[in-house]
Amino acid sequence: MLVKVFGSAVFGVEATTITVEVNIDKGVGYHLVGLPDNAIKESSYRIAAALKNNGYQLPVKKITINLAPADLRKEGSAYDLTLAVGILIASGQIKGDDLDQYMIMGELSLDGG
Repeated sequence: MLVKVFGSAVFGVEATTITVEVNIDKGVGYHLVGLPDNAIKESSYRIAAALKNNGYQLPVKKITINLAPADLRKEGSAYDLTLAVGILIASGQIKGDDLDQYMIMGELSLDGG
């Protein structure tokens, strides 16, 4: 299932909308593309712990996440919540009604805070 969640990247005093596309399919793996920095690449560990500690789970399937536009460098841990919400909706663990109405950003701690 493909889900689109919206976040933002700040460059100077301007913000750019970032579309986070999450696709979950048969197979195994976690693939993150679209010029993420190391903090975003490490997000899978924070997300997995936060989900587990709140009664959800990181699906044991192939998760492909695209951060668009791909030509802009994405930095920081503020994409954790965006990615987690996309994963939960794409895996059917929560509903995502009117998701296109929101811009979701936030860092996750291991307890989900």
